[in-house]
Amino acid sequence: MDTKLDIQRFFQEVASICALEQAQQEERNRKGENYNLFSILRIESSELKHSALIANLLDPEGSHGCGDAFLRAFFEIALKGTAYPFEECTLPHSYTEYYTGPIAGDTGGRIDILVKSSQYGLIIENKIYAGDQDKQLIRYDNYGKETFGADGYLLVYLTLYGYDASKESTATKSAEEVGYLRLSYAEDILRWLEQCARLAYDKPLVRESLNQYIQTIKQLTYQDMNQKNIEKIIDLAVDHPEVVATLSSKRDAIAQGIREKYIFTKLKEYAAKKGWLYDDSESSYNEEEPKIRFRKEGWGGSIIISADSEGKKSNYGWWMNLWIGIDSKVTGAKKLACLEKQSPEYPMGWEYLTTPNWYSAEHFPAMKTSVAQEIISKLNEIIEELGVK
Repeated sequence: MDTKLDIQRFFQEVASICALEQAQQEERNRKGENYNLFSILRIESSELKHSALIANLLDPEGSHGCGDAFLRAFFEIALKGTAYPFEECTLPHSYTEYYTGPIAGDTGGRIDILVKSSQYGLIIENKIYAGDQDKQLIRYDNYGKETFGADGYLLVYLTLYGYDASKESTATKSAEEVGYLRLSYAEDILRWLEQCARLAYDKPLVRESLNQYIQTIKQLTYQDMNQKNIEKIIDLAVDHPEVVATLSSKRDAIAQGIREKYIFTKLKEYAAKKGWLYDDSESSYNEEEPKIRFRKEGWGGSIIISADSEGKKSNYGWWMNLWIGIDSKVTGAKKLACLEKQSPEYPMGWEYLTTPNWYSAEHFPAMKTSVAQEIISKLNEIIEELGVK
C-alpha cells in the first residue's frame, strides 16, 4: 500500500467535499438563510451573554412566556431524565453571576447560572473558553450544601464538548473530588434547545430566536456543515483509517504549523508595518506560558498574548484560554476602555480573545481564516487608545 498516495487521494476527495460545502454556504448566504443576529453581535465567545440567555430560558418567569416548560425540558433532555426537583417547591427563579460572598479558601465567588427555590438549587458553571479558577467547583459545592442541604442541589459543569473540570477546581484537602455533572453545548444544550424550539411552536418570535441560537451553537461547535457532506467525510475516514491515524498522531505538529503560518507570520508582518517590536521567543512548546509580546521603543510596557493558566501546568504551552492585555508597571495607569477586564497584575486591562484556543483541532479553521485579523483589529484599538506612536 502506498500511504503517501493514499493520503493524497484522501485530501483530494475531502477538498472536493469542502468546495461543495462552500458553494452551498454561499448560496444560503445569497438567500439570507445564514442571517443570524447572535453571530452579527458576536456573542459566540461571551460566557456572560450565553449565561444570560440560558438563565432566562430556565426561569419560569422568563420573557419567553413558556412557564417552566423549558426548565422541565432541561432536566429531561440535557440532564438525561433527572427527576424534576421543583415540583413541591416555591416557584424557582434564575440568576446570573450570583454572588455567594468574598472568595476565602473554600467559599465565595460568583455562580454563572443559579436556578433556585426555597428548597432546591441548580448550580451551573458555564465555560466557553475561560480556564477554571482555584477551588471554583469546591466553593460552589459548599454553597450548595450550606444553602440547600446535601441532597438539595445539583452542580453542573458546562463546556463546549463536555470536558472534565480541573483538579485545581475540584480536589478538596482530603484529595476527594467534588461531585458534578458534565454537560456539553455540542450535544446536551443543543438537544435541549431543539426541544425548547418545539415547545415554543405557538410563539413564533421565541421559536425563531431559539433556532438562531441553535445555529450559533452549531457554528461554535463546528456542526454547521451540511449533514450529507459530513457523512461523506466520515465515510472517507472509515475507508482510510491509516490516514486518520497518521493525521491524529501529528496533531501537535499540525497545530504548531497552522499557528506559525496563519497567525505568527501575519502578526509579525503587522508589527513590522506599525514599527513595533514583535517577540514570540516565549511561545515555545514547553512548560512556560505561551506568550507573544508587542513592544514599542520609548514605551515602558508591552501588549501581550498569553494563556489563562490559573496556576496550572495543564494549559502551559498548549495555547488554550488565550487573552490579550497590557503588561505595564506604570504607577497609576488607568484601564483602557477597549479591554473588558482588569486585575491587580494587569491594571491597564485584558480580555479573552474571540478565538482563545489555538491548540484543539476544532479551532483550526478559525486559526487559518480569522484569528490573525481579529487580533490585529484589537491591537489597533489598543494602540489608538494608548496614543503610542
